[in-house]
Amino acid sequence: MIKANGSRQFRGFTLIEMMITISIVGLLFAVAVPSYNQSKRKTRRSDAVAAVLAIQVAQENFRGSCPYYAQGIGNSNTCGASASASIVKGGTTSDQGHYTMSIAPNSATGNAYQIVATATGDQASDTGCTTLTITFSATNPKGLKAPTDCWAR
Repeated sequence: MIKANGSRQFRGFTLIEMMITISIVGLLFAVAVPSYNQSKRKTRRSDAVAAVLAIQVAQENFRGSCPYYAQGIGNSNTCGASASASIVKGGTTSDQGHYTMSIAPNSATGNAYQIVATATGDQASDTGCTTLTITFSATNPKGLKAPTDCWAR
């Protein structure tokens, strides 16, 4: 645009204004993305909780027809000669695939067992909560959860 006095007037942004804007957007992005990812990982822990509860129900049903809890997880219920030779029907991965499920080694007996949920994939970056365990026994029928902060709602 040319003014009446012959000078030109340009409209737009200066390089400095653009650099300041890009810096602010970059700063916001650097703060928001890690926070979003951590929130997403915390939400995915519900996948482990659901899988643990499914195995707990399967173990309790299994125990009704066998003198001990099963040490392994498989495609069908098998009451072996001991807990270590027994298998409870259940999944070895959580429904959404964020956790691998197992019974802790040598934890299954006639009155106790420990379920372990181990994070996989992106969920393995969940600081301090990569392995969630819950131990059921006669003294802890509701389960002893560890780490406790990871089980908080």
